Amino acid sequence: MSPDKLPVPLPPPPEPPKFLKALLGQRILLVVVVIILFLGLLFGLKMFRKKETPMAVSPGEAPVTAKAPAPAESEAPVPAQPPEAQISRKAEVPKTLALTKTPKTAQEHPSLAPALPPPEAAPKKKLKGEAFTRALIKIMDDQVNKNLFGWRPNSILFGKLGLTDNVNNLQLGVLEVARRTVIVLNENMTRFAVTEAYNPQVNEALNFLMVSPDKYWFPSASGKYREAMEDLAIYIEELGKDRSRFYTRVDNIIVLFSNYKDILGSSFHNLVKDTEADGSPISWFKSDDYFSFSQGVAQGMAEMLEAVKDDFHQELQKKNTHKLLEDAIHALHAASHLHPWIITNGSKDGILANHRANMSTYIGEAEHLVATMQTVLATN
Repeated sequence: MSPDKLPVPLPPPPEPPKFLKALLGQRILLVVVVIILFLGLLFGLKMFRKKETPMAVSPGEAPVTAKAPAPAESEAPVPAQPPEAQISRKAEVPKTLALTKTPKTAQEHPSLAPALPPPEAAPKKKLKGEAFTRALIKIMDDQVNKNLFGWRPNSILFGKLGLTDNVNNLQLGVLEVARRTVIVLNENMTRFAVTEAYNPQVNEALNFLMVSPDKYWFPSASGKYREAMEDLAIYIEELGKDRSRFYTRVDNIIVLFSNYKDILGSSFHNLVKDTEADGSPISWFKSDDYFSFSQGVAQGMAEMLEAVKDDFHQELQKKNTHKLLEDAIHALHAASHLHPWIITNGSKDGILANHRANMSTYIGEAEHLVATMQTVLATN
């Protein structure tokens, strides 16, 4: 460069577009969106693999049948007989043999012959306690294995951050019913008296279900709940082999209904109260927690009462309490099917709905019916 010329400054670099500049400012939001998309992709792949089924034979294709071997020709030739002998032999053939001949088409094509119906399987013996235990497994399996994203109270994204607090509280309500049920199953229904030993599978399932629901690791809550379901499945197998017991006595139903009445009473109190224990008003963020927890209680208890109606049919029939039990199940099903878009905590006479009060109608009715059944069963 010559000394008489000054350096020319370079033009400033072009500024990035405004939308890109604003997008870079929301880096945390981008990270969260990427994580959610990644989890959604994993869940989609998992559901796609579950839907894959092995190829089955189309109903239009006929099963391949083995061809019957052709009748072997006689090795020794039949000696010729005079016409008179042949006529006499034909006269001796009875007419009934001619009626039992197989049609020519069936002889030539054995596959066209009518197939014999398969033998009917012997009816499976109904086990006392199987329906009750399977219902207990089902209410936990629906939340741990069949629910979207599985067990949420112990997950980092949904449990710790509270992104899905309504689903979390619903699962906690189901867990509360399962815990009270397995306590009665372990203490009363599997033992004839207090001197009898505990069933090892049910006792271990009780310990696993008592793990804190928000434990993420060492031990994992969802992992322990799966082990509890496996122990209960082994208990059902032991019932079939006559190695375990399930006692369908009236006093066992009374103990179960006493525990259910306590759960419903606690839920009903949280649904109708206007202030917390410290005197502060019920916040909108706490109102939906009470609503969802009570809905989980109703969902799990309805399944268990259906199983009680099956396994304790004779005991309920003696006391004529089937109608009360069906009404309680109907109220719990109605509570479990309340799904408002937004759970509002309006005043009792205001424009906005008070969904806690709506839920308390069905929970209170179920509590009254369960308490009535407990009284009727306790009377002689």
